[in-house]
Amino acid sequence: EYHLTEAGTELLGVVTMLGDWGQKWVNHDIKPEDVDPALLVWDMHRRVNIDLLPEERVVIQINFRCAATGEYWLVMERPEPSVCMIDPGLDVDLFMNTDTVATHKVWMGMADLGECVDDGLIELYGLTAHVDAFPDWFKLSIFSDIEPIWAGD
Repeated sequence: EYHLTEAGTELLGVVTMLGDWGQKWVNHDIKPEDVDPALLVWDMHRRVNIDLLPEERVVIQINFRCAATGEYWLVMERPEPSVCMIDPGLDVDLFMNTDTVATHKVWMGMADLGECVDDGLIELYGLTAHVDAFPDWFKLSIFSDIEPIWAGD
């Protein structure tokens, strides 16, 4: 289990302020060249609502398509979820087939998950209980509530 060192803890506030600044002043849109599915999945696994997970382990396979592709697995279990960059060999409970840019936009608070599902940009397959609970299992990016300042504002 990883924990920040004392030096890392002291630097956290600076890094967070830089992220806030970037979201406010620079990061107004996410383009295909901006996406990194591996980094996104890593960030997602760090922002899981542990208390809302079911008691049993749930394995999510995420299949990214379009701008950047790849397959990743989130092993959602208490006390700590994990991310796998290669198939962990576990039965998959929920499949997420997704446009990479759309998922990044949802993660950053720039798009609505339900609308992306309705538009076919994000598809969820599995037990209805898992599909229905999926949105509640994740907190969005720590920068998702930062309002951008648009040019000319």
